[in-house]
Amino acid sequence: MSDFSHGGQIYQFAREQNTPIADALAHILDFSASINPIQPDVDWQAIIRHAQIAVQHYPDSQQQVLKEAIGHRFQLPLEQITLTNGISSAIISLFNELKPDTTLLFTPIYSEYRRAAKRYSDNTIEVIHGFEEGLSESLLQQIHGLTENSVAVLVNPNTPQGHYQSPEALEPLLELLRHKNCWVLVDESFLPFIGFAEHYSVRRQLKHHPKMVILQSLTKYYACPGIRIGALFTAAHALDKMTWPSWPLSVLDEQFVLQALTDPRHEGNTRDFLQTERPRFITALSTCDLIESVEDSMTNFVLVRTRIKAYRLVECLASTNILIRDCENFGLGQYTCRIAIQSTENNHQLVQALHQNRWLMTTEPLLSESK
Repeated sequence: MSDFSHGGQIYQFAREQNTPIADALAHILDFSASINPIQPDVDWQAIIRHAQIAVQHYPDSQQQVLKEAIGHRFQLPLEQITLTNGISSAIISLFNELKPDTTLLFTPIYSEYRRAAKRYSDNTIEVIHGFEEGLSESLLQQIHGLTENSVAVLVNPNTPQGHYQSPEALEPLLELLRHKNCWVLVDESFLPFIGFAEHYSVRRQLKHHPKMVILQSLTKYYACPGIRIGALFTAAHALDKMTWPSWPLSVLDEQFVLQALTDPRHEGNTRDFLQTERPRFITALSTCDLIESVEDSMTNFVLVRTRIKAYRLVECLASTNILIRDCENFGLGQYTCRIAIQSTENNHQLVQALHQNRWLMTTEPLLSESK
């Protein structure tokens, strides 16, 4: 089985298993991608009818209607919104444009940021930092070395733990970076799972920080990774001098997201489901002999510490068409996995599979033996 650097590689897995794609999409349980188990209510027939007409024309290069809908949802004016063909694409585009002399990554962090920094930055520094601990002397020294052409990147809520820091907790760090006049990328892709209200986000600080960019995925919360769309939030017109594709989104992308954004019940349905299912799922996972511990999370995924090496558990579950995410490439060691929270039925199937494979403990080195 390949060492996937990103979750959600169901097509690659199907090819390796010689499984027809249609069968894979229908039967493989993919817990490796942290996608909302609650789908928005959209009218597919209306989307198709519109697309049949609109597909004959270029999309609106200004994305006026969609920006208005996103602006309403995130309480931002149009001039502070740039739409992209997904956040992964936006990360590459930003680093390609900025070509930073130094990139400071607050880890653990998505592999896309590491790859972009390695390719486009002269120097990359990784810092493991708990923001509740304040600004340490070593961190202050790292920040002191940043220049106006440097980039600092942090993810909040973070992954793979799903921990969240309030804007008040982040303010000392962001203020220090603002005074350095470097670029600051704040990835809030999973923040909608906590809430859309402005006080959860650092969006309020954009008008005071002209070189801050908030990266906001729309595919995770609205359960549509097959639709490639993301948004960048900045001070007004802050990214206008950068080069962006004339048509980053298709008419199908636009129509789906417009409907998803206006589903009046989606936010409540998601919140109610996770408030009930997340603690139930964490408790169920904790009963599995193969699981050493489960971290609490504020998002739609959990980080588990395994009693056998994670890659062996990943392989074993994959043989039963269940995918989970090995977190070794996050720098968290060989005994950690990220598991998405799915439907109650799917979650039950995963827990049952873990119980059924407890025999692995008799054949594999255990976590306690590796210490």
